[in-house]
Amino acid sequence: MTATPGARRSALVVKPWENVSIYASYIQGLQAGQTINEATYANPGVLPPFVSKQYEAGVKVDWGMVTTTFAAFQITQPNTTITPAARPGDLPTLDLDGEQRNRGVEINAYGEIVEGVRLLGGVTFLDAVQTKTTGGALDGERAYGAPKVRLVIGGEWDTPFVDGLTLTGRVTHTSDQVVVNSRPDLKIPSWTTVDLGARYVLLSPVDDKPITLRFNVDNVFDKNYWKGGFSNGFLSLSDPRTYRLSTTFTF
Repeated sequence: MTATPGARRSALVVKPWENVSIYASYIQGLQAGQTINEATYANPGVLPPFVSKQYEAGVKVDWGMVTTTFAAFQITQPNTTITPAARPGDLPTLDLDGEQRNRGVEINAYGEIVEGVRLLGGVTFLDAVQTKTTGGALDGERAYGAPKVRLVIGGEWDTPFVDGLTLTGRVTHTSDQVVVNSRPDLKIPSWTTVDLGARYVLLSPVDDKPITLRFNVDNVFDKNYWKGGFSNGFLSLSDPRTYRLSTTFTF
């Protein structure tokens, strides 16, 4: 959650041992209401401003070459639902309806497991449900755009056979998601993508400053999937296999 200038924030950090930090935080933020597009909905305008609340507690442990973190959190925010049009050809309406409560845990680990090999990974388990809906009609149903599991594992390897060459890779998995709050049975399937890349650092023949060459292939296996979550009821197509080449100069 992004806190606004009027947000209230409280936090506590305790270090029982040199390599262990335990923390807890609370954030309450006032945010502007969502703008309703007149081309999409029959009730254009701006929804009322709302207060979102976030509670989080966790622990961070530095094991030396590897650092691990564990966090548990709860976020509540206003919930919106789409009401279908009463007549064919008319637009639906977007309305506030209760709250969305997100509860979950997040586990991360990063560091150099052996010399020249670095890993960064994390998994989030999320229970996002609707609460306080009108008449309790959707209470306990999954909220849109919130996968139950999201996993990202990335790694780098400084190759011993070419000085300055590093190979990289990343695997991303996102479980299925509900598309519309008022239709918890309407979902998009889970998806997994693999990204690979390489970077090569050499010294400029002009001033001996580093030049970094990067080559990446996103979505290596050209996986087709739907992406959702940025707006209730809207989806976007996945990006196809993409090749990227770039150079960074140091002055």
